[in-house]
Amino acid sequence: MSEHVCFVYSIESVNETNAGRKSLPEDKSPDVPADASSSKDKAPEPSLILLDKNQPTVSDLQKEDARYQEKRDQSPYTAKVIIPNKKLYPGYNPFAPIDKKKLKELADWLKTCPHYRTPLDKKPRTSRTWWYHILRTSLEWLEDCHIDAWINVLRKRYDANPQYFMSERMCFLDHLFAQQWRFNYKDFKDSVPDQNGLGRRLPGGAWNYYAGTIPSFFQSNKVWGTDIDDVYAPVNYTDNHWIAMGISIPKRHIVVWDSICSSISPEKLDVVMEPFLYMVLYLLVECAYSDEQHAQYSLEPLTYERLTNIPQARADDCRVYALKYIECHALGMPFSKKDFAKPNGKTMRDKMAVDIFKELPDAHEFENKDNDANLGAYEG
Repeated sequence: MSEHVCFVYSIESVNETNAGRKSLPEDKSPDVPADASSSKDKAPEPSLILLDKNQPTVSDLQKEDARYQEKRDQSPYTAKVIIPNKKLYPGYNPFAPIDKKKLKELADWLKTCPHYRTPLDKKPRTSRTWWYHILRTSLEWLEDCHIDAWINVLRKRYDANPQYFMSERMCFLDHLFAQQWRFNYKDFKDSVPDQNGLGRRLPGGAWNYYAGTIPSFFQSNKVWGTDIDDVYAPVNYTDNHWIAMGISIPKRHIVVWDSICSSISPEKLDVVMEPFLYMVLYLLVECAYSDEQHAQYSLEPLTYERLTNIPQARADDCRVYALKYIECHALGMPFSKKDFAKPNGKTMRDKMAVDIFKELPDAHEFENKDNDANLGAYEG
């Protein structure tokens, strides 16, 4: 990612953009007292003043200030200091051309793998050749490890440059979040609440997600509702289709991005989304540490919608599209039909492979163990 440096001539917040420009503070000559022109109770005394042509007077400085302002307003290089997350996003282009040098480095690195010439079906799943072959081949489905690797790339980028994204109040979750919440939803529904509607069984690790302690990779330690407004997560459906969702806590609403809408009927999608509609706000109420927070949320379910006007994918690229939907939305970018054109699926895979290789070179060895200690459910 290239860095751009600009020279700043004025300081304006984004909210002041249309409020007019401020003049530079008025400089005063060291030979002219600050209150000399404001004294009204003394009669002027005649005096002889010798002016040094090389020493500017107050009038000279004011005229120079005016000339500077006029030139600055007309200059094409005038820049503004921009408050983070207001105008800097998108901080990079997720569809930028592939770094060909890095692509060759990746290819050369894969050739050094002991299993380089081993048939794919016999390659160990932890070998780098198997890992990157699956990621780059359009005829193969991405595995959970690839999903989490790209989420980790986003988490790393967000941690380093949150100003590149739409907000500093967002988080990216791994595949285990949706998997566990859907798997344990029946326990939640079957558990009997107390007189306040609380005390139900939540999925294992629910509090950890809420508190930002997992995913542990670039752990955020940000609390949902307090520090986090938007939650992004990939969601698996019957092990053969992936969608993406964006949960807005302030809006009490979830947006679903589905690259192949025909893969899930509206009725079945209702079932897929039900755990999140009911358990997100329940978790916020259950974990609230003050009466004020309790009052802020209710146990009413969230609402959701599946957007139908977004670019669609080929059957084998739903995972790649789901991840790219999350990335683009978090960056504040529209889903361009040109960028998301179906023939670009292979290019998107190659770029993801190169970016993972550059930013997380040991991704093929990474094993997500965040929830090993809480795979069951616990009493809320």
